[in-house]
Amino acid sequence: MTRFQLFSRALRSAEAADAPALPVEGNAKPASAPPQPRVVDTSEQRTASEIRVGHYVHYSGGVPSFEAGSPLSRPLYGEEQMAAAVVDLRKTLAADDSPACRAALATPFAEKLRGFAGAWFQRIDYPDQGLSSTSDHSLAYIDQGSFNTLGKRLTSREACILRPHPKWRYLAPLMPPLAGKSVLEIGSSNGFFSFRFAEAGAERVTGIEVVRQQCEIARWSAEVLKHDNIRFVSTDFLLDLSLESHDVVFLSEVHNHFLLPFFGLLRLVNLARETLILDTTTVPGPEHGITVSTGWMPEARQLIYHSFHLTDGMLVDFLNLVGVSPSRIRRYTAPDEPYHSVYVVDTRDVAETRARRNYPEYLHDVLALKFRGGPPGP
Repeated sequence: MTRFQLFSRALRSAEAADAPALPVEGNAKPASAPPQPRVVDTSEQRTASEIRVGHYVHYSGGVPSFEAGSPLSRPLYGEEQMAAAVVDLRKTLAADDSPACRAALATPFAEKLRGFAGAWFQRIDYPDQGLSSTSDHSLAYIDQGSFNTLGKRLTSREACILRPHPKWRYLAPLMPPLAGKSVLEIGSSNGFFSFRFAEAGAERVTGIEVVRQQCEIARWSAEVLKHDNIRFVSTDFLLDLSLESHDVVFLSEVHNHFLLPFFGLLRLVNLARETLILDTTTVPGPEHGITVSTGWMPEARQLIYHSFHLTDGMLVDFLNLVGVSPSRIRRYTAPDEPYHSVYVVDTRDVAETRARRNYPEYLHDVLALKFRGGPPGP
C-alpha cells in the first residue's frame, strides 16, 4: 500500500472520529486543513516507472524534469520564532480589554463594525480609531482556527480572534520585495493581506473575493484606512477571464477550495509575471494522489464546503508539466503540521521554458488559456 493510500485511509478515519463543528452563520470560509493523519508511511518512495515505446519514453507516476535542480525545501518557521509570536499575540488580545479599547468600543465607529457581524473572518486594525474589527471578541468568526493556531500553540478561539495575524508572522518573511510591484490576491476576504501588501510599498493591489459581503467590508475598510491603490473585486477567479496579470499573485488556504484545482493552478501560473505564493494544504510525499473532503448540513442536505488535498508530488509535477521547473520552487513546510506548506514559485521564465519544451500542438492554446466563442445560446 502506498503512502498516499495510507494517508487516505487515515484521513477518512480521522474525519469520521474528529469531524469539526460545521459553520452555522455568515459566509465565512471554513477551516481548510484536513485532520492530521494518524498513519503515514515515510519509508516508501515514489512508484514511478519509465517505459521505452519506440522513439519516446512513457513516464507513469511522475513528470521528468530536464532542467537541473529540484524544489528547495525549508521549515516554515522555528520554535523560538513561534514562541515569541505567541507572547506578542496574547498581548494583543489582552489590549482588547484595556480602558482605551473599551472606550473605543463604545463609539459610533464600533457600532459600524458590529453592523458587519457574522462576516468578520479577519482581524482588521484601525489605528486612528483605536481598535480592530474583532476587539469585540463576539464579532470574530469562531471555527477550528486552522493554521492560525501556530501548531496549536494558540487555542482555536485565540486564533480566530487574531486571524490572520498569527499566520502573517511566518508569511511576511517569505514575501518578495513589493515596492513598486503589482499584487493580485485571490480570496482576499476582509482585506488583511491586501492591506499589508500596500503598506509594504506595492504600487497596485487587486483583491479578488467571491463572497460579496466580505468584499464590501474590504472596500469600506480601504476607505477608512485611506488605501487608494487597492481595488477589491467581487468575482469568481475561476470564471472571470478579464483578470489581468500581476507581478505577484498570492493566495492563502484558497486553492484547495477550487472546484477545478488543476485549472486553478494553471491560471495562477499564467497570471503571475514574477512570483506565485501558494499557501495551501498538501499531503506529504512524492507520489501522485488527490482526495476531497466535504462539510454538510445533513438535515438540509446542504453543502457547506469542499476541499481538495493534492500530494506534494502531484502539485510539483503538475507545475512542472505546465512550464515551472522544480528548481524554481521553494517549498516551506510547517515542522509540526506536515500537511501545511507554502510554495514560493518563480514564474519569470515560464514562457521561455514552454518554448524550449516544444509542447504538442493540442496543448498550445490550452496552456495559454485561449478560450474561444461564448456561452451557448438559449
